[in-house]
Amino acid sequence: MSHSVQNTLTGLKKLLDDKGQLKVSYEGQVYTVVCTFNSPTNLNEVDIFEKENNIKLPEDYKAFLSLHNGARIFQLTDEKGEKIGGGLTIYTFDEIRKLQEIEMFNELGIPIANLLEDCYLYLDIDKIKAGDPNYLNILEFIDLSPLNLSFEAFLERYIKSRGNQFW
Repeated sequence: MSHSVQNTLTGLKKLLDDKGQLKVSYEGQVYTVVCTFNSPTNLNEVDIFEKENNIKLPEDYKAFLSLHNGARIFQLTDEKGEKIGGGLTIYTFDEIRKLQEIEMFNELGIPIANLLEDCYLYLDIDKIKAGDPNYLNILEFIDLSPLNLSFEAFLERYIKSRGNQFW
């Protein structure tokens, strides 16, 4: 397991209150955000997904899945504490499979997360198969660009930036 992924998530969880909330600031404003984490996936489900997609998932992404099959990180809340969106949504396998049924999403790689309303993170299948450690791409509206990052590097930077755009 990638200790970086585990350490990053452990550090974030230590900052959360008992409701999974945290205060963050952006451009002088203070916001309350919430983080929620799904249960881990099992290795059998990872194997099935890899066979379905004819790929070996990167070890750092599998490390995340062994901890959580999906998460919502820095989701905004209103004054009543109700979740209103935003933040980073890391998809479950079921959510990924639903998106893969949509041609536009399937053509670009494997969609693993969304953030900032119309941005999506993709695993670049060709880079993964070639052993390139910087396999993460971002789709911003209609522009697909390489992030030149791994999942664990993206996750760590996203959390350190408290959900602010760093790329």
